[in-house]
Amino acid sequence: MAAKRFLVVRLAGREFAIPAWCVCGMLQMRGLDVHPVEDLEPVRYLVNLHGRALPVVVPNAILGLKERAVSARSCVLLIRGGAAAQGGEVMDADAAHCALLVDSVSRLEEIPPVRRREPGHVKLGEKWREVLDVERLCGVYPAGRSLIT
Repeated sequence: MAAKRFLVVRLAGREFAIPAWCVCGMLQMRGLDVHPVEDLEPVRYLVNLHGRALPVVVPNAILGLKERAVSARSCVLLIRGGAAAQGGEVMDADAAHCALLVDSVSRLEEIPPVRRREPGHVKLGEKWREVLDVERLCGVYPAGRSLIT
């Protein structure tokens, strides 16, 4: 088994890993054309990306974490979905089906199999960290509801 790449992010002061092949772009939250939405928790915003509205998920409540205010380090990760997630790590914002708001992006790490524990944990330094299931996090908004208000 080969090493796999993971993006290390911070939420509420804790580190989490996200499979790099799920991320097809990153943007700083400040300066984006975002529109708040109501009644679609955990979707809090829509971001205008290349002429289309993309839901922005704030995962803190789902993960049992306190939410932090948007700062200069806050990032929106563009998450590719479905079959596109198997397409490798090519950065292509058009492949995004949702976005995930994180407090900051720390680094990109290659994690060998001996530092991965299935399901959902990787060893970063001396500590085991949770791997976020971004497909689940981005799929929790109510099905069939329009995200455009």
